[in-house]
Amino acid sequence: MTFVSNHRTDLIKGGPPDSCRDTLLPPFANMERFSELIENTLSYISTTSSAIARFVRSVRSAHADLSSVARALSDLRLILELLRDERGIPSPIQLQGLVLLDTCGETLVRIDVLLAQYPGVADWTSADCRDDVLRQQAKVGVFHKALALVLEVVTL
Repeated sequence: MTFVSNHRTDLIKGGPPDSCRDTLLPPFANMERFSELIENTLSYISTTSSAIARFVRSVRSAHADLSSVARALSDLRLILELLRDERGIPSPIQLQGLVLLDTCGETLVRIDVLLAQYPGVADWTSADCRDDVLRQQAKVGVFHKALALVLEVVTL
């Protein structure tokens, strides 16, 4: 059993309190929820990629940094599309995948929030914004590696 976030809007607002954070799922619902979270995460990637493109259009100096974030999102998208096509993923792996996908969604929302919060060149070049976005990129890389491992285990 696992706990997973209910809505992206909750995440943007800072998420629900931990005590009522999410719904406890019965084991038979895991594959359905796993597929749903993959679709949601793919949607989040599209939203975040669009936010990056808009931000780079207005803050050209962010291009080099944000193009690496966009590449990380593209790599993650490919892994998720491959996982989406997998059938018969063992329940323990689904449970771990649910946690990964949930946390990954939170990370993508954090990137969106940061880009909206710091819309100008001066904001981007401040250490806080740029460094925070790059920390989120590192997290995306970790999710990519973890989900690639899930895919590898499932295809053995």
